[in-house]
Amino acid sequence: MSKYLVYISFKPFIAQWLRHHFGDPVVFPAQSAENACIRHFLTRQPGSLPLTRGDDDVAICIPDSKQKPVVTYNYLSGNARKAVAECIEDTFRLQLWRDLADIELCQCTLLSAVRAWCEANGIDVEYDYTLKMRFQRMRNSYLKHGIDLRRRSRVRDNKNC
Repeated sequence: MSKYLVYISFKPFIAQWLRHHFGDPVVFPAQSAENACIRHFLTRQPGSLPLTRGDDDVAICIPDSKQKPVVTYNYLSGNARKAVAECIEDTFRLQLWRDLADIELCQCTLLSAVRAWCEANGIDVEYDYTLKMRFQRMRNSYLKHGIDLRRRSRVRDNKNC
């Protein structure tokens, strides 16, 4: 990876997730979709001054490439940064869905499962309701199209055990 960085703003819980899994500055795996997206949108620096880091921005290493050497191609426009952010948020959503989709099988509440997921992924537990609602909206969007991913039967406590 190069020492050139690009700075992108994210929601705080996504920024925490990124830093937990990919370090600070963020370095994506060599053949990742995120690196492919970054390489696709890289252009030459239009002015003489590089963009500076904002308070809430996440530093991301620009991958080096034969086709676009990072010494020359090290700039992402505002819309390109939005496109890269969307790609990264899609990866976040995929992991959230994969890890929580079968939560109905264990006998805990969704909120406690989300809190455990936050702890395991380096996210402050203060975002638990935000992520719970995000997961429920994803699940409900499937339900609107006739795909029911919820538990079919009610789990009853057996008080005689």
